[in-house]
Amino acid sequence: MSLSRVSRKWLTTIPVDVRRSLSIEEGDAILWEVDASRGIAVVRVVKNPIKFLNGRYSDPNLRYEVVEETADMMVMEMTHADDRA
Repeated sequence: MSLSRVSRKWLTTIPVDVRRSLSIEEGDAILWEVDASRGIAVVRVVKNPIKFLNGRYSDPNLRYEVVEETADMMVMEMTHADDRA
């Protein structure tokens, strides 16, 4: 189990043991699925948003907001790709 704190600006650092065990790299997307009734959040690493969405149209948990947020992240990734070169 790992612990991190939330800053005044609502940021947190992913602990190194979590980053290593999930192979999280700079630029990976993090998908948050919240179950407020149980007080838990499931965090998923999304390496390839298109592959993640492929075949998920029949998933009852897939909401418009998730698709929109993933698409927004993909656009941001593509528009900032030149900054990394």
